[in-house]
Amino acid sequence: MTYCTLFLLESDTATIFEIKRLDVQSDNPGDVYFWLYFDKATQMLHPLTFVSMNKDGDQQQREFTQGFLRFDATEGAYAPASAGPQLPLRVVNPPILPAVVETALFTFFGTANATI
Repeated sequence: MTYCTLFLLESDTATIFEIKRLDVQSDNPGDVYFWLYFDKATQMLHPLTFVSMNKDGDQQQREFTQGFLRFDATEGAYAPASAGPQLPLRVVNPPILPAVVETALFTFFGTANATI
């Protein structure tokens, strides 16, 4: 699997990121773009089901079935759809996945290949 990380946001407890698969040719964005939530405590990767996106000035917004994400060039926050506190996030630039997250990503997609 080859991919490019488009957005990477982190907190002490989680990593939220978007990748674009470079090894998939499809006109369906759902086959190419993926938002994922990595829980650092459990080392588990959870897909986020994309609903919509919006941009208001420098503020990016993404709505998922599981919650709502907003971010700008330096910081953001994730509000889970279920009851729970909002998770403050910092934007990581360049968006390079930590090794443990990349390993979980390859496991999630059932591959063990190089990245771009």
